[in-house]
Amino acid sequence: MRHNTILLIEKDVEYIKKFCRFFENDYTILCSSDGDRAMELYAASNTDIDIVILDNNVQDPNHSNLLEDIRSFSAVPIIVFMDNNEYEPQIMAYRMGADDCVLRDTPFLLLRLKMESILKMVYGTESSLKEGILELDLDKRTLKVDEEYVDITIKEFDLLSFFMRNKYSVQSRNQIITAVWGINYEGSDRAVDSLVKKLRLKLKSASDYIHTAYGMGYYFEPPLGDS
Repeated sequence: MRHNTILLIEKDVEYIKKFCRFFENDYTILCSSDGDRAMELYAASNTDIDIVILDNNVQDPNHSNLLEDIRSFSAVPIIVFMDNNEYEPQIMAYRMGADDCVLRDTPFLLLRLKMESILKMVYGTESSLKEGILELDLDKRTLKVDEEYVDITIKEFDLLSFFMRNKYSVQSRNQIITAVWGINYEGSDRAVDSLVKKLRLKLKSASDYIHTAYGMGYYFEPPLGDS
């Protein structure tokens, strides 16, 4: 069975240790107490990250909001830790794209149930992504098009996974570069166009699931009735 991957961004190192002890048998855990490092971790592994647990007090070195930063290029589920029950910070978090807000001292068992509920709602219970005639096996990293296996490279898999996790949302070339190549990529953004072209060829009759937003980037949208 697939282990879902959690990215925990939490300022308290002792809390991270306790969190890992409780969840490590059932989840793959990436963690950081530093905002800049957390974004590097996310950029390097985002196609494998299934949910983010974010301490609302952690910021990057430029004091920008990590929730807003992540949500600017990803629809990954995000649970935000709150210090208290004041409603204004929660309203702000939800408006920025949080899927849930919980108190930081929420018992791990309750936190686990909340995570499982969100994961089931977003991804279902299978270890695959399915849209129309496409099926990505997230464990084996394989692609089926209309029930037939198709050879796919690691970068093509990561790109398609990114598109399918963020369907209907236009992704800029820079967002795609961060998702597929990582935050430290220094090549041309035209590599995105080349990779999209190669992926469309692999998708055959599903090539039109990937749409071009001229002057903006690309987005994934199965034909009406196929999703």
